Amino acid sequence: MTHGKSGKLAGKVAIVTGAGQGAGMGAALAMALDGASIVLFGRTVSKLDRVAEQIAERGAQAVSFGGDVTVEADLQASIDLALKRFGRLDILVNAAQSPEIRRAPLLEIEPSAVADLWNSGAAATLAFMRLAHPHMKRAGGGSIVNFGSDAILMPMHYGVYAGVKAAIQAISRAAAQEWGPDKIRVNMVVPLVKSPAFEADSTDMDLMAKAVPMGRVGDPELDIGRPIAFLASDDSSYITGSTLMLDGGIGYLR
Repeated sequence: MTHGKSGKLAGKVAIVTGAGQGAGMGAALAMALDGASIVLFGRTVSKLDRVAEQIAERGAQAVSFGGDVTVEADLQASIDLALKRFGRLDILVNAAQSPEIRRAPLLEIEPSAVADLWNSGAAATLAFMRLAHPHMKRAGGGSIVNFGSDAILMPMHYGVYAGVKAAIQAISRAAAQEWGPDKIRVNMVVPLVKSPAFEADSTDMDLMAKAVPMGRVGDPELDIGRPIAFLASDDSSYITGSTLMLDGGIGYLR
């Protein structure tokens, strides 16, 4: 078993969901650059394989795992893969969320969409955290980074999606308190990032960028991945139960 040769995450092993695109991809690339070995979890293996190729070019290791975060057997199988290939589990990044409808008034959203959002968001995040816990504890600690949304700040027409993300925030804070003695840290990030889901929900990217104090929508690796790599590393060893806004300052305007 070998790992990245150098960097603040050298010798660490991470599982990243939604790793084929957007912020999940950015997190995987940034952590690999810092020396972590990565299990790339997603529904489209061809996308994961392209990310794995980029990671190999950086001198780190990655393996693709095609699965569905709503299927607990897939979650467990990805952990088994991490242990078999790399020998441990130190980091979990829960970036995946169903790309199905997010914007919908409460009286119009279909029950199937409600179930899809909940099962792929809060329920999947909690299930994966619980499965990862014993392995991180055995390794002497770990870092979990969950994904929120600024829809929490302005939930109108995003009520169910915002509610799911608010649940993830509450679960993250509870886990930070309950698992602190096990040296497992749990934080949440709220990204504004270039991704297929964001582009599908935003009719005018230029207009959105102008609304951001920093003047741009975040780059998946540079603006989102790097802070996640920090949260995954020992450099943030006293940070847990926190929500980090990775949104160029737009959250302060809401």
